[in-house]
Amino acid sequence: MSDIPWDDLWPQIVIAMSTLLAAFLGFLFAGVNDARRDRRLAGRERATRDEERRAAALRARHEFQLATLLELQDAIQLMARLTGRAMHFDHMQARKGQYTQLPGGHSEDMHANGVDVIRLRNRLLDADLRADIQRFESASVDATLSPQTFEGLEGDALESAALARINTFGDEVSRIMDRLGTSLRAELEWRPSEAD
Repeated sequence: MSDIPWDDLWPQIVIAMSTLLAAFLGFLFAGVNDARRDRRLAGRERATRDEERRAAALRARHEFQLATLLELQDAIQLMARLTGRAMHFDHMQARKGQYTQLPGGHSEDMHANGVDVIRLRNRLLDADLRADIQRFESASVDATLSPQTFEGLEGDALESAALARINTFGDEVSRIMDRLGTSLRAELEWRPSEAD
């Protein structure tokens, strides 16, 4: 052992230790980099899942609104028909000088339809459309709960009052159906965007 000079051995020890230290540091930094890469990958995967859930929820919301609008359109059309039938009944009764209540089945149909319209209206996200539907409901109620507007009228005056009532309500029907059509088209044309 004493034959090996320290001067020759020392550089080999330094090289061996440097190699060992470099290997250890390389292993350590590789582990740190792997952990960082794994965290970044997990973060991207989490962000992708969150985005997919958000997009699915947005699509479901639009599908729900579209289904609600389609169902509401049918319910509003039925409300218009039932109101028109009630107005015609009142007009025919007024011609006879009678002011009676609607036949039982018709009142029940109107009530059930009114409940459906309220239920569907409450599902709408658009506050302005909800207010427009509510105004239409009020116009329908006004048109059917006031047969006494014909009281004391006869002949041409009665016919004019009935026609005015029909025209006023017809304008409300046209207005609300146009408004519903606009909302339906907007839902049908909807496409997810970056802003959504």
